[in-house]
Amino acid sequence: MAYQGHPSAYLKAKPTAVKGFGTLMQSFSADQYQVQRIRFSASVKALGVNDWAGLWMRVDQGSNMVAFDNMQTRPIEGTTGWQSYSVVLDVPKDSTLISFGILLSKSGTVWMSNVKFERVGTDVPTTSPVIAPAPEGPKNLSFEN
Repeated sequence: MAYQGHPSAYLKAKPTAVKGFGTLMQSFSADQYQVQRIRFSASVKALGVNDWAGLWMRVDQGSNMVAFDNMQTRPIEGTTGWQSYSVVLDVPKDSTLISFGILLSKSGTVWMSNVKFERVGTDVPTTSPVIAPAPEGPKNLSFEN
């Protein structure tokens, strides 16, 4: 299925076949995007998405995830025509890998087309909550609070 003359990719799951989620994704080096804000956007069409679907992007520093958004707080649900969606994240210094794609949880079909990946200014808000750093050590081992 094409959208505005552009080819599309799709994910399709049978209602009883997937208990988790499926994804179409790729990863690449973060070197040229360090200390920048990036936007992954695409046009998406959905059919019978009974749980949720969304674009997603993750930024890693080695084995640590430093930024992530999968649209779970603003999901694609049900049946929709083509609509534009985006995920915007900051890429910190020393980031090593950027991964992105579309995911489909449980059942339905989603098509993705008109995919773009671009640098944006800080006037464009990020779509991900800030990931709090892990505490330096264990806390409240006596369960008082």
